[in-house]
Amino acid sequence: MTNGDLRYGRCGACGGEVYRGEYVAQGGLRPTGAGAFGTKQTVFDAFVCAACGNVQLHVRLDAKMSSHIRNKLTWIPPQQGMG
Repeated sequence: MTNGDLRYGRCGACGGEVYRGEYVAQGGLRPTGAGAFGTKQTVFDAFVCAACGNVQLHVRLDAKMSSHIRNKLTWIPPQQGMG
C-alpha cells in the first residue's frame, strides 16, 4: 500500500486502483462555518478508489489561490504522535 496519497495510483486504505477526474465546487473554497455559498468555482483534481470509494480532492494552486487559502482559512498546526 501507499502512504495514503491517492495521486500515486494505489489506495492507501485498501490497495485498490485509483482513477482521476475533476470536481467543480460551485460554492468555492471558504472557511468552515462561513454561511451562504459564494460564487467562485474552484476546480479540484479528484482521485477516487474504484474498490472502496476513498476520495481525495486536491485544489489546483496558483498564487491567487494560495494567498486565498493562507488569508481566509484556518491553519492546522502539525500534530505529534498521531495514530
